[in-house]
Amino acid sequence: MSDEEWAFFEPFVVEKGPRRGRPPRDHRLVLDGVFWVARTGTAWRDLHSHFGAWNSVYRQFRRWTQAGLWDVMLEAMNETSAGHDSVQMIDSTIIRAHQHAAGALKGDTDQGLGRSRGGFSTKIHLRSNALGLPIAITLSGGQVSDVKGYAPVMDEPGPRPRVLLADKGYDADLILADLEARGVAAVIPAKRNRKVQPVIDRHIYGLRNLVERCFSKLKHSRRLATRYDKTADSFLGFVLVASIRLWIRHFAHTT
Repeated sequence: MSDEEWAFFEPFVVEKGPRRGRPPRDHRLVLDGVFWVARTGTAWRDLHSHFGAWNSVYRQFRRWTQAGLWDVMLEAMNETSAGHDSVQMIDSTIIRAHQHAAGALKGDTDQGLGRSRGGFSTKIHLRSNALGLPIAITLSGGQVSDVKGYAPVMDEPGPRPRVLLADKGYDADLILADLEARGVAAVIPAKRNRKVQPVIDRHIYGLRNLVERCFSKLKHSRRLATRYDKTADSFLGFVLVASIRLWIRHFAHTT
């Protein structure tokens, strides 16, 4: 990672105060290993020895993920985006799950896997700001509709929109009623079967391509383009890591 990236990550991953027990490992190198796995899509066991023992890097990634560290980082990024949150977009994309993604321990936890037309898959639900940068992300099984995926991603922490752009998949009475209750103006084309076809501002709606471009950038990380992780929190962790790096690169290009 660049020095600029490390300057952001360091305060979150390096503990301050009196040290106890063994000294901490090189967290920068561990993060580089996580980034390498995210970018290449390689299996943990095939992690290059340059980054250290694969199991150590994997266990640290799991600790950070289960502690909610990536969520805290994304919230910190959202707090810096003043002036770009009034207009937001929502969309989803289906990620094909590898056969190795099956087999998590049975229990009440939903691992975000299901069967859709594309086969065994996961769906990423994303809310982005007017710059096309991620604000909130949730997962569901690939068979879950956009209507059912709407509420979880809207209820995630993050700045509230004044205008929300979405495609026809989100044209549902319950969504329109919820947006009205939140005081959010909906820019959503109506489905053909709706008797009254509302007029939408096509110029504003044209901005919705930014959320689609956001998905395209996220999928440059091959660990996201195909799901290999058995647990939803690990896969979401990689999605959040890629999202945070998009934010950092944006700031690097604008400063």
